[in-house]
Amino acid sequence: MTDTGRAWRLHLGWAVSLLAALGVALGLLGSGAPPAGGAPPQQFELAWEHSLPFDDSRLEAGSLHTARPELPAPEDPSAWRPVELPHREPAKAPPSADAPEPLRVWWYRVAYTVPAGVEGPLALYVPRVGGGAAQVVEHDGHRWLLRWDGADRWREQWNRPILVDLGRAPPAGQTLQLAVGLIRQDVGSHRIARISVGPREALAFRDSWRRQLQLTAPQVGSLTFLALGLFSFLFWFRRRSEQAYLLFFFSSVVWTLRSLHYYIDFPRDETALVWFWWATNAALSWVMMLIYLFAFRFDPRSYPRVERALVVFVLAMSVATMPMPWSPVASLIVQHLCNSAVAIGITAFLSVLAWRGGGREFRVIVGALWVSEVFGAHDLLLVAGWVGPESIYLLPFATVLVLLAFLYAVQRRYAQAIDQVEGANQRLEQRLAEREAELQANHERLRGVEREQALLLERQRLMRDMHDGLGSTLMSSLVLVEQGRLDAPAVALLLRECVDDLRLVIDSLEPIGHDLVTLLASLRHRLGRRLEAAGLGMQWEVEDLPPLEWLHPPDALQVLRIVQEVLTNVLKHASAQTVRIATRRQGDEVQVLIEDDGHGFDPEAAGGGRGLRHLAQRAARLGGRLVLDSAPGRGTRIQLDLPLQRGLRA
Repeated sequence: MTDTGRAWRLHLGWAVSLLAALGVALGLLGSGAPPAGGAPPQQFELAWEHSLPFDDSRLEAGSLHTARPELPAPEDPSAWRPVELPHREPAKAPPSADAPEPLRVWWYRVAYTVPAGVEGPLALYVPRVGGGAAQVVEHDGHRWLLRWDGADRWREQWNRPILVDLGRAPPAGQTLQLAVGLIRQDVGSHRIARISVGPREALAFRDSWRRQLQLTAPQVGSLTFLALGLFSFLFWFRRRSEQAYLLFFFSSVVWTLRSLHYYIDFPRDETALVWFWWATNAALSWVMMLIYLFAFRFDPRSYPRVERALVVFVLAMSVATMPMPWSPVASLIVQHLCNSAVAIGITAFLSVLAWRGGGREFRVIVGALWVSEVFGAHDLLLVAGWVGPESIYLLPFATVLVLLAFLYAVQRRYAQAIDQVEGANQRLEQRLAEREAELQANHERLRGVEREQALLLERQRLMRDMHDGLGSTLMSSLVLVEQGRLDAPAVALLLRECVDDLRLVIDSLEPIGHDLVTLLASLRHRLGRRLEAAGLGMQWEVEDLPPLEWLHPPDALQVLRIVQEVLTNVLKHASAQTVRIATRRQGDEVQVLIEDDGHGFDPEAAGGGRGLRHLAQRAARLGGRLVLDSAPGRGTRIQLDLPLQRGLRA
């Protein structure tokens, strides 16, 4: 596949992934459609506020989780003052160290006049109330009635909207007096968003939409981050040299610790709560450090001093913010300001590196870090009260950007690794093709040399056979003829022997595929008529034999000469009527039997003539042996034992 085609496919994959993520987000945020028609809810930009000391006797075991409502006194108009919503009550100077911190309750009252056309249940909705235990009351014309009490989970109220069911709507034109109260220590601060009152169906949609943004989305994001971190850890476990994957795994684990306040109820014990908040806030510093160390791994250059300085800062900040009397940093705002300053500095440094020579994936990661910095700055302003309480915390959504940047970087590295592997394979294939061509050329040259050598050896063998066999016979015959010692019949006999020897050489050159039976059959075909003309009958009893891999033309010639010489001896000396030729396999050997019904002879009396010695020597050169069995009056039996393989003779 070409680079252009691969890039097109990768871009298409990213486009599909982003569209799928957008679809999931839209499905998450739009799980319920807003109701159509009817009077919209009324959002109050102005409310009446008054505060009064809270009676400690309304607490059980001194815990604000058990606070019982202390109802407002609307009969006294001077107790109320107008305030704009959203409203933030600043903190007061703390009392002396010996004085107890008093409790107060702040009430925010609104009046809702039921418009025409409103039917069904009503509800009160507040996007965010933070800093104290929230309660909602309604005045029925005579007294205040408690509609909703959030004191039991007041610490979790910081990120949960309030939706209170007010029952069926009264007739149009009637006014409902409603109040939202917050109980807290007098030296603290609190925030309250705009109060909305109206049809419950419309406000329930707003409540669901905000809960998904403020709770569900951060939970899904952190769990996805953790799942991808576990996958990254498994990848690192197989390839220990890739430290970026290990750092990403630790980042996902620490971010899950940081996000615990989105999952669990806070500890009721004050000491445990303080340490819990310290752990989650310190985890943010650790996540920042790990993410930056992860980003450094995508730059080919190394900056150990910067990395060590970042680690030292996070350790020092974690120790400095511990909830101890001697801790120099007790303010959450100061802690996050220090983190933001360091994060901006490191991100700016990474931006310079990315601009000067970083890869595309490195630049994408740096871009995601800048967006995360913007989200973090927004959340810091939200915590400090400089951004309205109706906004949402954006830093959890930065994990989605980091995940996308990580996936993009991994995809890029994977694609580059595939390109490198394919390039290496192509180079190897090219080198292999070149080597194969070289080997093929060498092989052809070797085959040519082998053919020439084989032809030379075969030529030399034929010359030797012709010289030692046919040439020697012709020379001796020529001498005898010149001396006048041979008559015409003797010359004809000698010439017939020369022709037989020549035919043996020719038969040994026939392609027989190492088949002994085929070799013997060619001899039978040539000698059959001659034996019949001499009055000698032939019995042919052969069976199929396995091929003899060593049976090449020189060896085939030796076998033919042994058999022909035995048959010639039968014709000359045995006075036989029948000769029997048989083959069989016996273990690791094959046997050729030549048996006649002539008058036989005594081998010991014959004294091992030269002809028999020649036959035994020929058999030995073949790796076999010759066995002679004869006696006067009962014929002769000669057995030629040949091995199936050289060296395996039984």
